[in-house]
Amino acid sequence: MNGQGATSIPGEVAEQAMHWHLELQEPAVSAATLAACMSWRQAHPLHEHAWQRTQVFAQRLREMRSPGQRPLAHAALRPQQSRRTALKQLSLLMAAGAGAWYLKDAALVQDWRADYHSRIGEQRRLTLADGTQVQLNTDSALNVAFDQQARRLRLLRGEMLITRPALADSRPLWVDTEHGRLESTLAQFNVRLHGQHTQATVYQGSVALQPALHAYPPILLGAGEQASFNQQGLLARQAVAAVAPAWSQGMLVAQGQPLAAFIEDLARYRRGHLACDPALAGLRVSGTFPLENTDKIIAAVAETLQLEVQHFTRYWVTLKPRMA
Repeated sequence: MNGQGATSIPGEVAEQAMHWHLELQEPAVSAATLAACMSWRQAHPLHEHAWQRTQVFAQRLREMRSPGQRPLAHAALRPQQSRRTALKQLSLLMAAGAGAWYLKDAALVQDWRADYHSRIGEQRRLTLADGTQVQLNTDSALNVAFDQQARRLRLLRGEMLITRPALADSRPLWVDTEHGRLESTLAQFNVRLHGQHTQATVYQGSVALQPALHAYPPILLGAGEQASFNQQGLLARQAVAAVAPAWSQGMLVAQGQPLAAFIEDLARYRRGHLACDPALAGLRVSGTFPLENTDKIIAAVAETLQLEVQHFTRYWVTLKPRMA
């Protein structure tokens, strides 16, 4: 394998490259779509590398001779196939034999390996065997393992709200992320994986926090506390309202939030690219928005702040200053 082929491509960039590959298979591709694709490719060297890998991979799919894989390859490349299905099928093939993408831990592969996962924009409710209630936020993945010693959950991606009712047995619940472990008996708490840290918020009961490489006794969090931590230790700790997160009720709430941060939050609930002009980043957003229709949220915010919604494609949306 040459040096270029060995370059690691993050799962998010790989999915964006696949998005553009499928977008350009649509009938009557517009000049705006072609320009937006080229703009994405030129935005970062890794984007262009991912694009080239996509073209090579697509060609290999077309040339597949394995009787078992040929129908899947054909289906994954059909323009009329749903985007989510196509991306899933492509990821399955890559997991099986396209190691150059380095997607073992990426979202596209995690969905196939996880015990439970949620789609982008979905909030999924689960009741585990012991009565523990779990709600997965958008684009999340979870593994579950119960044994005689404890009940183990591992959050692979995203965010979840956990409620342990009184009917759960006395075995502790361990919630692991790449940054450490949370342990509880009876509690309600939220766990969210960020890129470089995990954030835990306790609403009822108490939770013991143990960073992965932290040799000291666990850190006890009570109701109304939030902590961020990485493998080395605690990064931040603060008081918060002991109320379950708005997303668990299908809502997005902002109180004087900078537009750039609001857009970053909202983007978690929809496919494609969502951004705002850097000049608008500091504008403040307030309101309570139902997450069932993110297009309506974008339109409402744009109307309130007198902004222009620019659509390069249906998956590439940018908020711009409104022309006089």
